[in-house]
Parts: sequence; C-alpha cells; structure tokens
Amino acid sequence: MAKRNSDLLAQEIKLYLESYIETHGTPERIVIHYYKKMSREELEPINEMVYSLGFGDIPIIIITINKTMSKDYIVFDQDAPDDLIPFSGTIINYGKDQYLLFNNTRYEGVESKIESYHLPLKLSISSNKPAAIKDVALKKELIDQIYQFSRMYWKSVKQQNLPVTIKYPEMVAEIFPYFGIEELMPFGRTNLWFL
Repeated sequence: MAKRNSDLLAQEIKLYLESYIETHGTPERIVIHYYKKMSREELEPINEMVYSLGFGDIPIIIITINKTMSKDYIVFDQDAPDDLIPFSGTIINYGKDQYLLFNNTRYEGVESKIESYHLPLKLSISSNKPAAIKDVALKKELIDQIYQFSRMYWKSVKQQNLPVTIKYPEMVAEIFPYFGIEELMPFGRTNLWFL
C-alpha cells in the first residue's frame, strides 16, 4: 500500500512539475510538505520521476511537519511575565535540521489577548541532495513559507497552527471514509470540494 501511495504521489508531482516547467521553466528545487518522515522507499518513485524528466540535478527537499502533541519540548519567553509563550513566528533550532515553529496569536508589538495556545510545530528538513539544505537563509525561507501557509485558512482570518498544505489533506482524510468509495473522483482531485 505504501509503495502504491508513493507511486501515486510521484505521478501527481510529475503532472504539476510538467505544468510548472511549461509555464515558468526549470525549478530550482522541489519542496514537499509531508506529515511524517518520508522513507527511502517512499522517496524513490519521486526521485525516479525527476530523473525520467531529465532533471536529476534538482534537489527534492522534504519538510516533515508534525503537530507536537507530546510534551517533549517546553519553551518559555521569560521576557513576558503574563504570557510565557514565544511570539508567533519564533523559530527554534533543536537539532540537526530540526526546528520548532510557534504558530499562535501572540505578536511582537501588538497588545492583545492570547486566544490560542497551540503547541509548536516540529519541522524536520531533509533532501535527496544534502548540500541543498546547507544554506541557513534557504531553510529560514522554507520555514517562513510554512508560517505564511498557516495564514491561508478558509474558515477564519485567524492564524492556524497547521499550514494548509497539511491541514487540507487532513480534513479530506477525516471525511473521506464516510463516502463509501475507494478512490476520489476526478472532480475532487482538482477542486476544493470539501470546503
């Protein structure tokens, strides 16, 4: 089943990559937001697809985005006696290519009541070409994209804890079993029907 899912993911990425190349030219990199650590077996069909298109030089960057439901890491902002949570957008490096990203409603320079105390997101950055993720500025840019994608939620203007790249598939996964079909219809693959 995992192999089949990886093949389907590679096919979908190929379609979007071909469309991107036709419109914008060759990309610098492929960035995939994934809900769990991607194994070599899961990454292999994507690597093969990129090579089959003749773009074997393009790095594939995988950003694993996990909600931190455990209490592994507790971080306090000691400069804020009332609200100890760090400002929204704070990034903390806690290991090699591992980061905590705080998505909450506490903003620097804004006096407001904290409405949500989301735990930070755990981010892990990896690549099929390790040299591609050595640049600290690039990693900051990729993490900032995740932060900005957290502001693109259809139900509210309030910032969410998860970026839409993870939140929307999660929503589909929660409601899809109730449809009684095994595969999503073609219409559902290109439209945000679940909204």
